[in-house]
Amino acid sequence: MSLNKKCFCGSIKSFSACCQPLIIKEKQSLTPEQLMRSRFSAYATGNSQYIYDTYAKSSQVSQSIKEISEWSEACTWIALQIHSINNNELIDNESAEQFVEFSAIYITDGVLCELRENSRFILEIPQPENTQTNDKQDLEWRYIDGDIVKHDELTKIKRKELCPCNSFPTTWVIKKGKKYKQCCGN
Repeated sequence: MSLNKKCFCGSIKSFSACCQPLIIKEKQSLTPEQLMRSRFSAYATGNSQYIYDTYAKSSQVSQSIKEISEWSEACTWIALQIHSINNNELIDNESAEQFVEFSAIYITDGVLCELRENSRFILEIPQPENTQTNDKQDLEWRYIDGDIVKHDELTKIKRKELCPCNSFPTTWVIKKGKKYKQCCGN
């Protein structure tokens, strides 16, 4: 994959300047939205370990890298749309939960789907060896869970139709104007 390719999360930046530094752990997410975007990009690139690592500790126990990988690989991730961000303030260095409502548009088994979720995030200490500190800079954003607002099959895609990625301005696919069979259905 070209590192100068538009980022999967739909930002105007290239993947190498946007989500990739987070996924390869050169940088950490500064906001819940940035973490949400990098998690979407990790799904799009099949980086299950990053997705697992960015779950909150309390949520990791019910997750499996194998299941994350299977879900990631079963889908072609088309576009991410951020609908709203609720950033509560920190009180006495304790993090209030933060929320990001988004839609992930993807294709699975020739069907275009939308997963709309209101995701919950929290700041927490990333490694056990850092437990002696409580400085805000030692905390990292983590995904706790989300409330699914809707999860719909939008349409069955015919191979000779215009690819659905053309309908989303935030899509990272660069094969604009192609039929589904030559684009995301390839």
